Amino acid sequence: MENSKDEYIDSVEKLLGSLSLMRKIPQFRAFMPVRVVEVAEEALLNYVRASSSLATSMAEYYMLLSATSVEASRKAVLKMEEIKDVEKARKAWIDVFEQEFNELFRSQRFGNVVNNIITSYTDLLKCMASIVEAYFKELGLPTRSEMDSVYREMVKMKRDIANLSEEVRRLKEKVDRRMDEKIHNASLT
Repeated sequence: MENSKDEYIDSVEKLLGSLSLMRKIPQFRAFMPVRVVEVAEEALLNYVRASSSLATSMAEYYMLLSATSVEASRKAVLKMEEIKDVEKARKAWIDVFEQEFNELFRSQRFGNVVNNIITSYTDLLKCMASIVEAYFKELGLPTRSEMDSVYREMVKMKRDIANLSEEVRRLKEKVDRRMDEKIHNASLT
C-alpha cells in the first residue's frame, strides 16, 4: 500500500511540474491565473499527501478491527464448544469479544492509528482551506483569514464601545450628583 501511495504522490508531483513548465510558456501564461497556480500547487500536493495518509490510516484502522473480530470469533467458537447452555454460550461470546476489543483499544498501535487518522484529517482540512483561500483571493472575494481579522476588530470595537458607554454613564451620574448638590446647596443659602 505504501508503494502505491508513493507512486500516486510522484505522479501528482510530475503533473504539478508539468503545470509549472506550462506557466513558463508565454502562450499558456496568458490563460492561466499564475498566482492561483503558484499558491495552489503546494496546497494541492499537500492535499494529496494528506488524503493518501488518511486513506492509509483508515485502511489500517479497519484492518485492525477486522483482525480483532476474526480472532475474537475464533476464540469464542473454541470456548463455546465446551458450553452446552445457550445463555452461557452467548455470555461467553460477549466476554471474549469484549476482552479482545478492549485489548485492541488499549494497544499502542491502535492509538497511533487513531492519532494518524485525526492528524491526517486535520491536515486535509487545512489543505482544503488554503486551496479555497487561494481561489477566493484570486476572485477578489473575502478570504477566511480576512473575515477572521474583521471579526476580531469588531469584537474589540464592541468591547471598546461597552467600556465607553460605561464611562459615559458614570460621568453622567457624577454630573447629576453635582447638579443635585448645587441645587441642594443653593436651597440651603
